[in-house]
Amino acid sequence: MSQHIPERPTVDGSLRRPADRLRCAVGWILLAAALCTLVAAGAAAVSAYQDGLARIQRDAATRTTVIGVLLDDAAPADAGQGRPVRISYTDQAGRPHVVQLPVTGRMVAGTQVRVEVDGDGRVDVPPPSQGDALLAAGSVAVGVALLGGLLLGLVWLGVRYAVAARNYAAWAREWRHIEPRWSGRGTAAP
Repeated sequence: MSQHIPERPTVDGSLRRPADRLRCAVGWILLAAALCTLVAAGAAAVSAYQDGLARIQRDAATRTTVIGVLLDDAAPADAGQGRPVRISYTDQAGRPHVVQLPVTGRMVAGTQVRVEVDGDGRVDVPPPSQGDALLAAGSVAVGVALLGGLLLGLVWLGVRYAVAARNYAAWAREWRHIEPRWSGRGTAAP
């Protein structure tokens, strides 16, 4: 005949083991940390967006148009596409540059053309847009949320593993004491 041995209630009246209560408490703490991670991801996204808008303003303030000179003849291209032609220009800081840019129409070498340059004197660098700022903000938010979620997930797995190992050890220890009485091996036969 088997005997049912109920678990002894703990001090607070709960039948759970202390390790299970610890796991529950850590779970609530990690849930709060996950919410904080989402708030941090939002704050990082707002900061990245504001940095992107500031970069747009800086670029707009430093972008200018300079006069360049064609170094080669520009022949008309097929289908309205411009053909690359070498152009020489001097940027705002006085540094000379030679670049290849597409030019449409027929122009002879020595013709002056307008060239838009950024604050560093580079050509063909598209100005940053509000979409770039939004993309940066979204990337930062997703990155922070994923990294935080991964870290919290790994902590949760570690806690679950540790609690399970502790419970298994406790169950094995208790079974060594209970099994002889339960199976009848620990009592003398009448």
